[in-house]
Amino acid sequence: MMPDSAKRKTINPRFAEQRADEAVLVETRRHFWVFLRSAWLPMLLLAALLLAATQVQAAALKLGLLGLALLLPGAVLVYLIMEWRNDSVIVTDQRIIRINRKLLTMQRHIAQIGMESVHEINIEIPAGDIFARLLRYGTVIVKTAGAQGNMKLELMPTPERLQRLVLETRKGYAEQQAQRHGQMVRAEMQRWLSGDVTEDDLRAQMASNQPLQPLRGSNGYLSARIEMSNGDIVYRKHISVWFRHTTIPLAIMLISLAGLVLTFAVVAPDMRIVTFPIAMLALLVSGLAYYWLDWDWRNDIYILSDDTITLVHKRPFFLQNLRDQILIERIDNVESSMSGFISALLQVGDVRMSLVGADEPKLFTRVHKPAQIQQEISRRQHNKARRRAHYDAMQQRQILGEYLTVANGAAHAANPAAAAQRELPSSSASNSDCNRPPRLPRKLTTGQSAANTDSSLTKLDKPRPPRFRS
Repeated sequence: MMPDSAKRKTINPRFAEQRADEAVLVETRRHFWVFLRSAWLPMLLLAALLLAATQVQAAALKLGLLGLALLLPGAVLVYLIMEWRNDSVIVTDQRIIRINRKLLTMQRHIAQIGMESVHEINIEIPAGDIFARLLRYGTVIVKTAGAQGNMKLELMPTPERLQRLVLETRKGYAEQQAQRHGQMVRAEMQRWLSGDVTEDDLRAQMASNQPLQPLRGSNGYLSARIEMSNGDIVYRKHISVWFRHTTIPLAIMLISLAGLVLTFAVVAPDMRIVTFPIAMLALLVSGLAYYWLDWDWRNDIYILSDDTITLVHKRPFFLQNLRDQILIERIDNVESSMSGFISALLQVGDVRMSLVGADEPKLFTRVHKPAQIQQEISRRQHNKARRRAHYDAMQQRQILGEYLTVANGAAHAANPAAAAQRELPSSSASNSDCNRPPRLPRKLTTGQSAANTDSSLTKLDKPRPPRFRS
């Protein structure tokens, strides 16, 4: 069963990516020993500065050393405790999320695993670390179907409790999915009995008639995110990649154009024979390089749909055309990462996807807002699982409907009289002869009653025979 805390739907302000139907079970971070084992350096610096202050006779120098003893170790301690608090592990009733952030290098790494992908949870206690047993911390390893998708949570407090929580949540998630599947099957059977058309059928019919058109993000020449009318999203690499590749060809093109202008405006006629070919050659080469690099950036795309993710890598003039397509339900682990001040300022990073049974992960490299792409992939995974469960319920509905139809046909062939009687229950129910008391005349129809009345009148006109008594 699901833990009691899962029934209380709470929203954590720091958990901005929380789904509408998702409950946060626990939010924790690494053991406090992570901070303490790094705090010895500022404490040693504090002791050294205090010792130096006691040995100095000048009042101004002593005051300066005391100020440094408070400021420098204090600043280092504040930085260390902020680094410790920046890292967190979040367990919900649907997934496990690990967030690692570093202040100095501006790094941010987010990894998440769905509960349906969790296959095994192991605990490792370092054998030579005596503090691990005294302070009760260890490493929790969450394993999935693929080795690339495993998640390693180091220096976690009370790892046994975290392991038990994840196992119980995984079991409760499976039971909840089974209950939801049963509800879907019953709902589909009711729709089938009532003859209603499901919403998915209507949506599929509507989607099949709609042409594929870009909706948003396609107006700009350098758009890195394009939304299509069928719900697909096309991603390109960040615009900074385009600028970095095309800056030199564009500069050479501008210099070549300026050289051509100066050739006919300033240069002497006898020197134009030299300057004109050089300027034209530079213009042609730089234009070709710009076309090549621009075409390469524009056609290296990542297409995210409801069912698949497609990675397209093209080169101009048909020199290379790679198209890699993966099923979205085969993704075990999705990670996003940013590193460096410039990357954090421009929000440029990578998205890493670990697949079931694959040795190499799939990458979205140098994309804009990688955390949002990660959440979009996770959301589509969640919706795909729901649609799959709905599709399975519809399949079972169809199988049960066909079985009931065959069973009714077999019963009709075995006993047609009983089947006909079951098919016409109104005729027997409306027949009043079944409930007629004895010696009560049977109810006649209009034609029969008129005929009997005429026959009785003709009988009255005839003389009655005399009665004889013995």
